[in-house]
Amino acid sequence: MLTKLRLSWGMHFLHRKTCRLFILIISFGVSNAFAGLTSGFSFLSTDFSPRSAAMGSAFITMRGDLNTLNLNPAGLVSVKGKPFLFNYTNYLLDINGGQAAYSFIAPYLQRVAVAVSYMDYGDFKASDQYATPTGESFSAHDFALTLTQAGNLDRYFSYGVSAKYAFSQIENYTAQALAFDFGLQYAAPFENDLFFAVTLLNTGWNVKRYSNVKESLPTMLNVGVSKKLAHLPLEVSVMLRGLNQDSGEWYDRLKRFSAGGELTLSKHLRLRLGYNHSLHQDLETSATAQGNFGGVSGGMAIYWKSFRFDYAYSNLQDLGNVHRFGISGYIH
Repeated sequence: MLTKLRLSWGMHFLHRKTCRLFILIISFGVSNAFAGLTSGFSFLSTDFSPRSAAMGSAFITMRGDLNTLNLNPAGLVSVKGKPFLFNYTNYLLDINGGQAAYSFIAPYLQRVAVAVSYMDYGDFKASDQYATPTGESFSAHDFALTLTQAGNLDRYFSYGVSAKYAFSQIENYTAQALAFDFGLQYAAPFENDLFFAVTLLNTGWNVKRYSNVKESLPTMLNVGVSKKLAHLPLEVSVMLRGLNQDSGEWYDRLKRFSAGGELTLSKHLRLRLGYNHSLHQDLETSATAQGNFGGVSGGMAIYWKSFRFDYAYSNLQDLGNVHRFGISGYIH
């Protein structure tokens, strides 16, 4: 997502070669509100997966799905065969993004995956210092290439590591960064279908900056737990996110939680529901403090032959709604 650094740079650029500032501020504000971050390259924390987003992004304990590489690469260990996925996200205004990924077994490396992600913020019309349109326009977009390796440490522990190259561009100005994800999953031996996980995401550094201002990447320390119920085809998951980020009091970190569930109705249909309290707080205003549904999400999956079709809906309250679509399957 576009970042606070890029906003301040964009303001300077627009003051010099001013575009329609109102539209730009809205675009930047929406993207940052959705990410809940103000670090550089915040788009690296974007959840492109419809399955994960429908469950409030409480997804770090999930397994056997190529979509886990976004939030916990350790979840790739139980992936079977040669899966692929294509995800598309329709954000507000002209903002849209997507991801394509593929995974396979490599000698000595166990499970390997490669993914390409992008965010496109649309075109902006430029004007001069007197707000007179110049007839010119420019665009802004982000891109990331991810390489992931995952394996088993023993019978109960699995791990995953991802390396990311990120590229960002506004008009002719560019920035680059390198980031890494680390994830662990633990299958409890004392209880069936009980899983714990911890992740450290987007730790790294800027290779090239837009300006001389140095900003950290959106590093996130997350922990989670999930359980498949014994007498109901439902898996519930809870996650605490951003435990490394500053809070007024230590217990304020407990407010950064998300929860979700996935209900299997048949071998062809699954329903999902989620809630992201951190996003809810970011969206909450005095005008919408009572009875709003910001941070609530839902979705479904349809299975057909070797393919799965996913859809997710996320409520951003007064800002609007976000729709995600995905298709995944296996290469035989």
